[in-house]
Amino acid sequence: MKHILGILLACAILGCTQNHKKKALLGNWYFVSSTDMETGAVELPEHDNEEFVRFGPDSLYLMSQSDTINYFAWRIKGDSILLNEFGAVYIKALTKDQLIVEYDFFGMMRLELTKRKNP
Repeated sequence: MKHILGILLACAILGCTQNHKKKALLGNWYFVSSTDMETGAVELPEHDNEEFVRFGPDSLYLMSQSDTINYFAWRIKGDSILLNEFGAVYIKALTKDQLIVEYDFFGMMRLELTKRKNP
């Protein structure tokens, strides 16, 4: 009986895993805030140099209004964005207008982004 309950629990947990589609991420996502999960410090973007992420079909570009800061090859797997040579970013929430991700590259961080159409 315990074995059956264990299997059912595992199926329920796996069934909750989000399988996001690449199409939902394509476009420009602008930074709203970043939160250091260990200290609770919140950083807001500077108004004079708006930064955003441009998701293309195979490339992700970190951009500012004036320059490309960095770019990565990317793919999506389940509830994570896998960045080649950089690691994974966990998708905490994804709607048509909002993206919240968490990652642990140099400490646990949470980024909130909003999707906007190109000006």
